[in-house]
Amino acid sequence: MIGIIRYLRGYVKIRVWGYSPERFMNLCTNRGILLWGLSGDGSCYTMYMGLSDFFTIRDIAKKTKTRAAVLERHGLPFFWRDARKRKTFLAGTVLCLLFLLAMSRRIWAISLEGNRLVTDDQLILFLQEQGVDYGVSKKGLHLQALEEALRETFPLVTWTSATLEGTKLTVRVRENDLPGETERALDEERYASGADLTAARDGTVSRILTRSGVPQVKAGDEVKKGDVLISGLIPVNNDDGTVREWDGVVADGDIALTCLRPVSFTQPLSYQYKNYTGREMRYRFFTLGNRRYSFPLSPCDFVRYDEVTEQERACLFGQIDLPLWTGTTLCREYLPVDAMYDEETAAQLLLARLEKFIGSLEEKGVQIIQKDVRIVRKADALVLEGNLTSQEEAVILQPLDLPEGEETSEEQTGSERNGI
Repeated sequence: MIGIIRYLRGYVKIRVWGYSPERFMNLCTNRGILLWGLSGDGSCYTMYMGLSDFFTIRDIAKKTKTRAAVLERHGLPFFWRDARKRKTFLAGTVLCLLFLLAMSRRIWAISLEGNRLVTDDQLILFLQEQGVDYGVSKKGLHLQALEEALRETFPLVTWTSATLEGTKLTVRVRENDLPGETERALDEERYASGADLTAARDGTVSRILTRSGVPQVKAGDEVKKGDVLISGLIPVNNDDGTVREWDGVVADGDIALTCLRPVSFTQPLSYQYKNYTGREMRYRFFTLGNRRYSFPLSPCDFVRYDEVTEQERACLFGQIDLPLWTGTTLCREYLPVDAMYDEETAAQLLLARLEKFIGSLEEKGVQIIQKDVRIVRKADALVLEGNLTSQEEAVILQPLDLPEGEETSEEQTGSERNGI
């Protein structure tokens, strides 16, 4: 606190020398003049004193036959004196502060968190429709209304949170952990009269376990795409064994088909690679809003080159994001060179593509139990071709086709209840 008061009033560092510097300091103390930071060697002393006290020591210096010289000046009075000499600098500082204050009242960064099924583009478009975009004022932003509109627009979103931190708007969402519920609700409406479980591919039934419906095949049967594996039509018989009515259900069961999947990959033996010459051009740029300015201004004169760009956003105090990006762009020249793979390398590339393809199938639940492929040369390329034997649940539901003149038991019961 004492340091702040001294700064506001101003103080100086002086050097005192002459006949009796010690008597000079004693007289200053007797008159209530505060001295601090004393140092010296007996003939010369340095010390600090208040600016107002400095103007009262002339008669003390005469009595003690000493002299005093100012070494340093500190405090607000000296700052204002220097500022008057630098009006342009002071005006620029004030304008800069006003600019930062105005920029801090707007949104310059939007962060989206937690969304997986709803894409970033969809959320950004939604925010723009709600009047939320880069550069808009924070004053008219109603976060609670924005959260409610977000939940109403996207049924998959079950929880939302919109917060402001400086000039950054953070939108956090939580999506339905069981998105299949919506699909099942649609399926129930589509398959209200029942559904058959049919084959999605040609294959051989390797396993079948029926949970609802009537099985139409058994293990070992060969089926074609579209064949009914489990029927959703359940006959209700009369006492004499004739069919009185049909009861439609959604067929369900655990079915595994053994299928053949043809595969074919081609790898040309000729290819091009980039031979970097070592010539590089580096550009510095800054982006203000939607405009980008690069230095030097002349474009890159390389015929073929790659660009590597690094940029970062200006941020004050870790909170205020400004609409200003700075960075560099590195252009690296290269020359395309024609080359040839040897057959061993090309074969390894084909096998790698095959393993990647198998991996993508396994992610979908398809189990590869046998690979029957070969690699042959055709003209200037190697070709991998053959079949993969897979075991998978290749089934699909199809809406039920009731026999003409028949209706489901639920519909018939409802008709009887209404007296029809």
